[in-house]
Amino acid sequence: MNLANLESRSFINAIAPKDILASLYILEGQYLLRYQQDDQIFTKFISSEAVRNAFSQLPVDSGFLPSGIVRWGSTTKGTFIVKFIPPSTNNQLTFTGDAQNQIFSIPLPGLVLMGIGRQYFIWAVKTKQFDPNAQVFHAPLPNINTSGGICFGNNSIPDASSETIEFVWQLFGSSPFNGDSVGGKSKIFPSDIAKQLNYLHKHQKRSYPLRDLVDYPTRPKTIRELIEFMVKQSYESTTFN
Repeated sequence: MNLANLESRSFINAIAPKDILASLYILEGQYLLRYQQDDQIFTKFISSEAVRNAFSQLPVDSGFLPSGIVRWGSTTKGTFIVKFIPPSTNNQLTFTGDAQNQIFSIPLPGLVLMGIGRQYFIWAVKTKQFDPNAQVFHAPLPNINTSGGICFGNNSIPDASSETIEFVWQLFGSSPFNGDSVGGKSKIFPSDIAKQLNYLHKHQKRSYPLRDLVDYPTRPKTIRELIEFMVKQSYESTTFN
């Protein structure tokens, strides 16, 4: 037993029973409240909503949020946060090659980056400003799976928060891209999105061709639906598919 556990047990043992107003037992899928009233002990099961409301009076302050943060919350997997990245030009991205790495200067469409715990996802939209009802498209970049999940390779990534989301975005953009997960992200080059990015680089395009974005064939179709789906799924599973 470590010192912290010993101190906690000593503190609990020192509390007189008359000073304990109530106790909450967390069981699998439910909560049990035990409390004293008029020298009688009562127990009853209560809902998660009742527990949440009981603690809702505690002050919560997110602080000043970085630019682009459009949604923030918590799930059983930890904090989730959503950042909108407006359409941009001259993004310097590195691609691994057989002989040496290549640096492409390319435009990108609007992107939505979402972190839940230590899992991060990114999708594309056609809007210049954030719109929760915007249609979802595959982000036109390698190293992103069919669900939008980002592969960071051997890079260590932090838990999602308002303090770390910008770092994660910069880490993703500055890390070399390889030939993983390149298919299904371009209508013109369906087998390899890197060919489209190479074309945009060589022709010095200033904006990403939105007509080339590939949408998701099944629901959810909008950013709002997708985020709510991801949050719901975080309560039901340990990993995202």
